[in-house]
Formats: sequence, C-alpha cells, structure tokens
Amino acid sequence: MSKGMMTLGLGLGLAMASAANAGLVYNGGGGEIPDSVGGEPGVFTSEIVVGDSVELADITVTLNGLNHTWAGDLIISISHSGGASSDLVHRVGRVGGAGFGDSSDYAGDYSFNDAFTGDLWAAAAGAGGGDPIPGGDYFATGEGSDVQISLLDVFGGIDISGTWTLTISDNAGGDTGSLGGWTLGVVPVPAPAAIAVLGLAGFAPRRRRSA
Repeated sequence: MSKGMMTLGLGLGLAMASAANAGLVYNGGGGEIPDSVGGEPGVFTSEIVVGDSVELADITVTLNGLNHTWAGDLIISISHSGGASSDLVHRVGRVGGAGFGDSSDYAGDYSFNDAFTGDLWAAAAGAGGGDPIPGGDYFATGEGSDVQISLLDVFGGIDISGTWTLTISDNAGGDTGSLGGWTLGVVPVPAPAAIAVLGLAGFAPRRRRSA
C-alpha cells in the first residue's frame, strides 16, 4: 500500500470516527421561576423534543442565564420521557432536611457533566451569603450533600429520542428568579461502521525502510 493510500485510509477512518463522536446539541426555552406560595413549590418546566434516535454515550446539561436569589431554594432536575430522571442539584447547602440551604445566588451559566470536577456546594459556600455562585462546569449532586451523583448511571445507553424535561422548583417563599434557556448536549455511541473503519485504518500496513 502506498503512503498516499495509507494517509487517505487513516484520514477517512478518523473523519468517520470523529463524525460518530460529534456532540448533538438541542436548545430549550427559559422563563420565570414561580415563587413558592403557602408551602407549595413553584415549578418551572421546559421541554426539548428530540427526533434523533441514537444511543447516549455522554450528556451535558447547561443552564443559561440562571438567576435566582437564595440558591438553597431550588431543586433542578432533568428527565426523559422513557422514565429516566436525575437531579442536577437539590437545594444546595441544605443538610438533613432542615433549614433553607445556602443563601448565595445563582447568576450565570451552569453546566453539569460527570467528567466535570467543579463542586457547586463548595462554590456556593465560598461565595458567601447573597453573593453569586460562579458560573462554570460542575458535577451533579443530589439531596443532602455535595457527593457526586452520576448522570451516566441514569441516562447512559438510552435512546435519546423523545421528550427531555428540565424542571426547576422553588421550595421556599421570598426569593425569585428566572432562566434564560438551557441546552442538552449529547454524545452518541459511535456507529459500528465508524469503529470498523477506524480499526482498519489503524492497522494499515506501513512501508518498511530499507536497510
């Protein structure tokens, strides 16, 4: 095989593998987050309907322009119409089911992915009461602690087609906010054909130098 043919084969394999691993991004709307009234949570929801049918290998959820005083009021979760559901953050700073949680504010863009190392609870504690939690990349956390929960344990391997719903509930009165919008980022499992081509390209014979 000539050097040109090897380069072409390797380039084709990499291109197909890259296309198979390219992320799909879907956008959802924002709006006002209703305040809790009479002990009943105020609930905001936004849906994204996905028509693509691929198996999920990775997921990133980004909250764009999230603004809300008293971060400890909010439970933020993501769910799929197939039944899978997970918190992104659950009343940050609230431990043992008592109190109002952290009094810092949301004021920025916040992304959640299993590979991210940012601890939202630590960031909120570091911000101090009434100051904004820095926007950035965080891992998801559940109720009562800053221990990471895995989005891939819940959503990994599912068919992404269907309706994805972002839910934000305000669970204490007196503080309000809004969401500018949100994005669902999905990396599909590579198609078998792309893996096969990459494998063939990787094992393409190389021309030996003469002694």
